[in-house]
Amino acid sequence: MVEECVGAECSMLLGSLPVFDSLRLCSAQAAQTNSQEIMNIPILPTAYFPSIAYFKVLFEHDKVFINCDESFQKQTFRNRCSIANSNGILNLSVPVKRLKGSDSLTAEIQISEVENWRKDHLKAIESAYRRSPYYEFYIEKITSILQTKYNFLHDLNHQLLLFLVDKIGLTVQIEIEAKDFEKTNADYRGILNSKNQDFFACKRYIQPFEERLGFQANLSVLDLLFNEGPNSISILQESTINLP
Repeated sequence: MVEECVGAECSMLLGSLPVFDSLRLCSAQAAQTNSQEIMNIPILPTAYFPSIAYFKVLFEHDKVFINCDESFQKQTFRNRCSIANSNGILNLSVPVKRLKGSDSLTAEIQISEVENWRKDHLKAIESAYRRSPYYEFYIEKITSILQTKYNFLHDLNHQLLLFLVDKIGLTVQIEIEAKDFEKTNADYRGILNSKNQDFFACKRYIQPFEERLGFQANLSVLDLLFNEGPNSISILQESTINLP
């Protein structure tokens, strides 16, 4: 039974070692393999209607860590997304409360209810995408999630992420606040929130305002989903991303 679990290289050594030494060797090799796997698992920030580049990372990996135990950074995709309408690029921001000021962790960021931002966001999304071919397929559930009054930003983001991952057809495992995230070398939190998007080349797809605005390569994945629907995963597959 032990030989079946340890792989061919370890199995060849078992016959020449005492049983306890054999188990110790196999355990060490398994731990090393697990450590190597963890080092390659990306760390991502929580994000509000994440970008297409963010979803390209999800597409390319079986598992990701989303870290909320970090200092919250203002003016990033943690509480903001970008869509395109007839007037250009429009940023939608979720108003938040930082009860500890600049010392607030992302996990502690609460959603502010001072503004009627949900109505404004849904109106902006409708204005931008109501003529898109797949808008009616997804807007009802998106509306339901947005109208649910979550206290914390990361809870809202997570529910939106699960819905989008499911509809695009990804099978990635998402782990929140993972204990092992500090062991990974693939920390993409800063890169994916950077204004510099040269690392990502999106496969061109139909955008309703492309003639006026030109092709916008890294909007919120909402833009891709409303315009391409089930074909969104093919666009992700044919897009390229170069991360360190």
